[in-house]
Order: sequence, then structure tokens, then C-alpha cells
Amino acid sequence: MIRLALASTVAGALLVSAHMLSAQAGPPAMVDVGGHKLNVRVAGTARPGAPTIIFESGLGSPLAAWNGVNVTVADSSRTIAYERAGIGASEPGKEPPTVKNIAAELHVLLAKLDAPPPYVLIGHSLGGPIINTFAATFPKEIAGLVFIDPTDFMQTDADMAAVWEKVGVKNGRDSLRTLSAKMLTGMPAGIVAEWREVDRVERGGFAEYRAAGDAPAVPTVVLLAGKGEAGPAGAAFPGDFNRFFQAILDQRIDHFGRLARRSAKGTLVLTTKSGHFIHGSEPELVVWAIRRVLAMAKPHPELDRFVGQYPFTPTFVITITRDDDKLMLQATGQQSFALAAESATTFTLQMVGAKIEFETDAAGNATGLVLVQNGMRQRAPKAK
Repeated sequence: MIRLALASTVAGALLVSAHMLSAQAGPPAMVDVGGHKLNVRVAGTARPGAPTIIFESGLGSPLAAWNGVNVTVADSSRTIAYERAGIGASEPGKEPPTVKNIAAELHVLLAKLDAPPPYVLIGHSLGGPIINTFAATFPKEIAGLVFIDPTDFMQTDADMAAVWEKVGVKNGRDSLRTLSAKMLTGMPAGIVAEWREVDRVERGGFAEYRAAGDAPAVPTVVLLAGKGEAGPAGAAFPGDFNRFFQAILDQRIDHFGRLARRSAKGTLVLTTKSGHFIHGSEPELVVWAIRRVLAMAKPHPELDRFVGQYPFTPTFVITITRDDDKLMLQATGQQSFALAAESATTFTLQMVGAKIEFETDAAGNATGLVLVQNGMRQRAPKAK
């Protein structure tokens, strides 16, 4: 679906955005993520136990393309939508727009916004492999996933070859690549950079989209577009477009059906009312998908990463357990106390005037803790 998604995104996002601006609430803000600024819109208010909802757009799509869905669901949770580096009002970044780099930069952005996990990630088109990479990289921070007609990150080189064999077109990929390149003439540099990255991944057999591994088996909804869309006016598609679309769709139903079944709370929805921009034509369906995931999401899955024992000495150990949406601390020979969250990794024990600072690795898993009390800092590694 790489090339089909590209045509819809580049040609469609700019058209859709024109009448969507009025649906947005509140002005966006420019947030520095280390040498360049991203255009971000935050809506809603953080609520105890409620995940933050993160929106990841398709290739080159501006904030307005979300059609106000990000604002609609902000009645129950905080939402964050943004434009990637070089897209829309966001400044260009220094690194190439690989899915790995984009996921890492999103993680930095969330820290800058003081938006601790858990997260429900919403990804449209190219946003699909991006949120899958983010979720696989930071699995303890993910409460749910919603894929909106996503780029098929499970597709292999052999899969794409099989599609063109069904269509009966030799060198179809090269022809479609040439067509897509022509569409990009005069497009902003950021869009071109993202397209070139997609092209590079495709030439590598799509393997880079799967390099981070599988996302955690959290509540998941996949929305697939079953309505075919004509290509841009005047563009000659190589072969029978309807046969191509059906071959791609059959493959996507198989791939994403397996992805949805990985989770006990997974759902696949095929809509014949919408093309690639489901959130433009059926925003109510996207809102339903997000609310469904929110309703099934486990509160604060990221707290599990802190559970374990932290020995200061062989005879003095702090044990961290979980009680619903709270962490509990119990020192050797003492009663258990509830910890109050101060940040994503810092908690306070107000009754005794102490603070716990968890140390984490690159994936966000706890490796140790620091007990801060009476002006002293004592560290203990995580044992189990």
C-alpha cells in the first residue's frame, strides 16, 4: 500500500486541510526538541488513570488533516497532535526521517511537554509503521493502538511482487515509483524527504519497518479503507487500478487481521464508505475506535516496569509492588505505603518526607532507584 498511500496523502492532505482548520481548538505551539522546533497542538486535560492520546499523521499531512478528531476525544483525555520535522510549520530536523528517528524524536517531544505515559497511539498511513516502531521501542509505555488505513509495515518484497503478478504488469513497481516522483514536483522539501525515505525502505524490502520488533499485545483497533480511489487527474496508472487495489486490499486484510488477533482485545474494521482519509470522511468511526481502545486499556501499564526488589544491603530491601493504578513501597520489616507520582519516574512518600527516583534504560525499564531522604541520596540496583 506504500504507493497508493503516498498518492492519497500528498494529493489529499492539502485538499482536506482547507476546510478543517475551523474544527481545531486552541492555537498550536512551537516546541524545541533539540536544535529545531515542532508545531504541536495539545487539547484536553491530563486525568488520573487516563492515557494521553498521541496522533501520528500520514506522509506530509498537516495538523488540520485530523479533522478535529484530536479535539473531539479530548473531552476524556489529553491529546497531542503535531507536525513532524520539516512538515507544515515545523522546522527541519538534522536527522533523516526514518521511523526510528521519528519515534525517538516523538519520545523527546513528549518529555518536553511533560506528558508521561501511558499512551494510546493513533497512526494514519505512514503513521502506522511509526507508532508500531514507537510501541515496540517503548512497550511499557503503551496502553493501546489505533491504526487508520496504515502503511503495511508487514509487507515484504515478495508480497509486493505477488501483487504486481496478480495485476499482470511487469516492472509495475518502477512505473509507480516514477509516477509518484512526478507527483512530488514542486512539493515542500519536508514532504519530498519523507517520500524519499519511504522509497528507500521499499527498495530494501520494507524490512526497516519491522526492525524494532512487534508492538506489545495491547488493545488494538485497525481501520482499513475498502473504497477505491482514483489516482490524480491525468496520471496514467500502470495496469488495471481496480485489480491492483483489490490485490493490495486482500493482502492488507490478511496482514492486519493477524496483527489484530495478536491481542485478546484486537479489532479489525473494513469500511467501504471511505478511502485513505477515513478521519476525513468518517470521523465518527475514528472517534469510536479511539474510545473503544481507551475503554479497554489497562490503566498505567508503564507502572509494571518499576515492580521488583531493590536491595540496599543484604538485610535492607525496598520492594515495589502495584495496587491497581498506584505503586506501593515496602521496606524490610516495615508496613507498605502508597507512592504519589511527581513525574514519569519520580515518586514521593509524603508520610516520611522521602522521594524515590527510578533509573531506567533506553527502553524505559527500571534498572535501579535512588532514595532521597534527609538530604541524603542512596542508590539500589533492581534485583528482580
